[in-house]
Amino acid sequence: MKRLLPLVIGVLLAACGDPVAPDGEAPGGGAGSDSEPVSAPTDPASSDVETVSTGADDPSATGATSTSAVPDSTPSESPTTAVEPTDPQPTDPQPSDPPTEPSATETPMPTGVPTDRVVRFFAGGGAPGVPWVPLGHWDGTDWQGLQYADVGILDPLPTSPIASVAATSLDLPDGADAVVTGLTLGDGQPYCSGEEAGPLIDLPTQLPDTAVSLGYDAVAVTADWPLQPRPVRQVGLQVPEYAAIGARLLADQVGTANDGSVVQAVRVDLDGNGVDEVLVTYERQQAGDFGGDGDFTSIYVRYPSSDATVIDELLVAHVSTEPVDFPTPGRYTIAAVADLNGDSVMEVMVRGRFWESGGVQIFALDAGRLTGVASGGCSI
Repeated sequence: MKRLLPLVIGVLLAACGDPVAPDGEAPGGGAGSDSEPVSAPTDPASSDVETVSTGADDPSATGATSTSAVPDSTPSESPTTAVEPTDPQPTDPQPSDPPTEPSATETPMPTGVPTDRVVRFFAGGGAPGVPWVPLGHWDGTDWQGLQYADVGILDPLPTSPIASVAATSLDLPDGADAVVTGLTLGDGQPYCSGEEAGPLIDLPTQLPDTAVSLGYDAVAVTADWPLQPRPVRQVGLQVPEYAAIGARLLADQVGTANDGSVVQAVRVDLDGNGVDEVLVTYERQQAGDFGGDGDFTSIYVRYPSSDATVIDELLVAHVSTEPVDFPTPGRYTIAAVADLNGDSVMEVMVRGRFWESGGVQIFALDAGRLTGVASGGCSI
């Protein structure tokens, strides 16, 4: 049996076809027309983007990108562009949604100064007696991934001076109840097939089992600051534009791109600039427990710009190009959004599962784009 892999979705490469990756060491990566493993974090290379109306930011893209203007946008001629006139405000999924530019009192600007202390991160499902998986740590100046002394022998995370522990999950209701505080790190217990160990963390309530749950559904952090300094809202599943964007970003990779559905839409001002980013999970999973030709999974991000344009970019994607004779073709969903290092800028945690493997990858903003910085999980 194989021991733990730093990035679970790396298994997708060998066993299930060509995952599209943002060059991180993570369980999946952003995707363009080129397939590449999801392993080390670098900014994606952009595809051809046609600016609609006002022009676009320079997209750093691992994957397919598209640029649109707000409010009167139309699809560009590029197969990866994505803006439909069905939604006059691409960043506003519902007319009833609150405005994207909250007042200064509602949206405090980030301090820009992360903590200089060690912060540790873990992923888990909250089941009693089941240890949580280490994901990496913040060393006081930078993100650090897991380190292995040997195959299956994980170096322990450094000690954090922060005693308090908080956890969050998108499987919890939006609002104050989305963050659970007052937790503690318990004794380390083996969590995979080798000598890797993670702490027990008892949640006061069981996480709900949702349509997007994949096992590692919550992220716990040694933190003494608010994990969500601004609202994180799950809205807009029925907005036709979101499905159209997902289909266009995958159009050059799979013929069934138009057959997918939006299963997550998360609006959040990640960097505190007063404008919401939108995270969308778009997938086609029709073969059930077995991979079917044309099934796919993807997460993309809508990045609004100060010049009233929006850039759409794949974060992670995997396409099943032919049927497989073993369970689960691979799936990604968004696990959590939280500030992991105390600078009031929020990171995004993506969970992935493939057959007997599962894990979580952390994406942090770098030059305005989400980039993989750490990950962990278990592969049997």
